[in-house]
Amino acid sequence: MKKFIPLLAILVIWASSAWGSSLPPYSESYSLNPFYISEEIDQPDKDIEIFPNPVTEGRITIKSSESFLSIQIMNITGEIVFAQEYPSGSTSEVVDLDKLQKGIYLVRVGFSAKITHTEKIMIK
Repeated sequence: MKKFIPLLAILVIWASSAWGSSLPPYSESYSLNPFYISEEIDQPDKDIEIFPNPVTEGRITIKSSESFLSIQIMNITGEIVFAQEYPSGSTSEVVDLDKLQKGIYLVRVGFSAKITHTEKIMIK
């Protein structure tokens, strides 16, 4: 068995060099991190406001200079606790968060061409 493992390693190295140009490049979207989904691009320089933060009255307002297509809110473990799509696009929305427990959440706003903006909020 000890001879089999080095042989397997040599085979893997040979295969990767033989097919090196046809293998897909490494990307963060292949990572196990739940905050990288598909091939979305996180672009924090979008002109977007998410307020109030911390959330004290059970709702947030999301305003953007560009129309967005979706809003997702995820808990700290990456579970989506709220998701809404806006097929015609929207530049301002109020999201009701009364049913969520106190804690830290991530708000992901999706724009066209798989561009997203993710921001952390706290519900008190």
